[in-house]
Amino acid sequence: MNRIAGRLLVASPYLGDESFFRSVIYMIRHDEEGAFGLVLNRPSEHSLEAIFADRLGHSPKRKDAIHYGGPVEGPLMALHTLSGIGEPCGPDVVDGVGVSDEVAAESPLWVTADDDHLTMLVDRVDVRARFVARYSGWGPTQLEQELAGGGWLVGPADWESVFADAETMWEQVVKRLGGEIISEIVSSPVASDPRWN
Repeated sequence: MNRIAGRLLVASPYLGDESFFRSVIYMIRHDEEGAFGLVLNRPSEHSLEAIFADRLGHSPKRKDAIHYGGPVEGPLMALHTLSGIGEPCGPDVVDGVGVSDEVAAESPLWVTADDDHLTMLVDRVDVRARFVARYSGWGPTQLEQELAGGGWLVGPADWESVFADAETMWEQVVKRLGGEIISEIVSSPVASDPRWN
């Protein structure tokens, strides 16, 4: 089983589930028990200020929108770059699936739903973070079936993609993945039979 934790799961045009239309998901966990990830490009109308101003006694320094992480009910979480806060959720290098040196140098990302961590992070403008309510989840073998059916593309999760503008994220990631696929095809040996052209 190729595990894709720490990678991006990108909705292909062939995905039939409307709730994931043009979604980019950061995969937190993927193992024999199923998969868990956060949609990165679905901002809601809710802001950090609306939730944290009373708790903090002041307006939080961050003005981020809270994103919808998927169709499953869940707590408010932060996917962020502040080392040691929460649980690491960087790439798994399992079954031959690896990441580039650039991505590995930036990893891991961290995820937390702890109230104290969230309260601290909303005042840290020096940290890259995406605040997400709800999540995306798959049961055992469910994601593998969707991948086999062509519903998803999988690619590396560099920080620029994970924290990109939500409006253009899907297009940027699809273009990058398409370029990587085409470069692999072009770099393949040329067929000696001209009928293959």
